[in-house]
Amino acid sequence: MRKSHRIDKVDVKILTALQSAGRVSNLELAAKVGLSASPCHTRLRQLEKQKVIRGYRADIDLGKVADHVEIMSFVTLHKHGRAQQGAFEQLIDGTPQAIACYQISGNFDYIVHFVCRSVGEYVEIHHGLIEQDPNIASVTTNVIMSETKKFAGYPLKELIDPGELKPDQG
Repeated sequence: MRKSHRIDKVDVKILTALQSAGRVSNLELAAKVGLSASPCHTRLRQLEKQKVIRGYRADIDLGKVADHVEIMSFVTLHKHGRAQQGAFEQLIDGTPQAIACYQISGNFDYIVHFVCRSVGEYVEIHHGLIEQDPNIASVTTNVIMSETKKFAGYPLKELIDPGELKPDQG
């Protein structure tokens, strides 16, 4: 994906801090990134306005509140036109148990991450999707047995080329 906003080192510090503690107060955030409260708040609002920060969410331990199974489905379509892809993506978007969907290259067209009450519920969803979209050629299903590394935020310092950062704005 191509970046659309240039940020500076302080913005990287703000984003990194928020990824690990999204509920941190502005005063605490300002101290972590080396700014006073007002400039920190201004920068934070600018990052939100530019949609660099898309939102704030709770990190829920689903196993503590619901029995569930997570499934990764690898989907191949018969036809690959925009209309066919759009129809599939709309179908997935309307499926609450589909918590993420990625269009990919390689042997499959999409990876869809599902979370369901049971394998039986997934099977019903699977059949329903195939019935609703005859363009689905195949679905390869993999049950997630355990999570071995939890998403903990993007490695911003490793992804952002220091030479591409805009000069610090203070």
